[in-house]
Amino acid sequence: MEKLPHAPRLYYFVRKECDPSWKIEEQRIPFYDLLFLLKGSADYVINGEPLTLVEGQILFLQPGSIRSATTKGMSCVSLDFILEREESLDLPRVFPLVDREEFGKLFRELDFEWLQKRPGYELKCGALFSLVLHRLLFENREAPRNAHVELIKRYVLEHYGEKITIGGLAKRIGLHPAYCGTLFRRHEGVSISEFLSHVRINKAASLLETGEYTVGEVSEKTGFSDIFYFSNTFKRQTGYSPTYYRNRALLPE
Repeated sequence: MEKLPHAPRLYYFVRKECDPSWKIEEQRIPFYDLLFLLKGSADYVINGEPLTLVEGQILFLQPGSIRSATTKGMSCVSLDFILEREESLDLPRVFPLVDREEFGKLFRELDFEWLQKRPGYELKCGALFSLVLHRLLFENREAPRNAHVELIKRYVLEHYGEKITIGGLAKRIGLHPAYCGTLFRRHEGVSISEFLSHVRINKAASLLETGEYTVGEVSEKTGFSDIFYFSNTFKRQTGYSPTYYRNRALLPE
């Protein structure tokens, strides 16, 4: 899994329609380049090697790449960016654009901010571009999100402290309980119960770190009715008992 750079700096962004007169003269680029080809095709030469890019593909070029390009007509989004000197990013040179709808939303919002250039637009555009990179690194290689699964996840994240059952979730989103569980596992790789437990323990760890609550209070706040079950689950997932985790967080550095 790729590590997401903490401070990518986007300095060029454009959504454009290119006719056959468009071309890139041969040049060595000093930046990272991302091109999302939404319609049409483009013929590139990258470091002396010919490459044809078609609809639904993403081109990623490293700094120092030598490129030239022509097209018979295309619609695309182009982003140029740089990273801190000690950082790097490694993606395939060409890979598919899986979730065009989600990227489309981000591109429209980027376009809205980039063209207005209101005060603070650099910060907003940087945040949106970080979301683009996050999707490329961690989500674009997966199948598009399932609406029912997203509803389940959001409900769990908002109600983890309450009693949650598979039957109740299934009824809420209009699915049969058996299919609800199967669908979730197929998309997330874990059961709903495992996901719920993961969310609860993550929240418990955050509460314990503050030192404001006892282990019993944290257990109750995160939806565990049995403190012993909570302690065993916490230790299984984190490697520490809740008491040790809380006390460790309170120690001065």
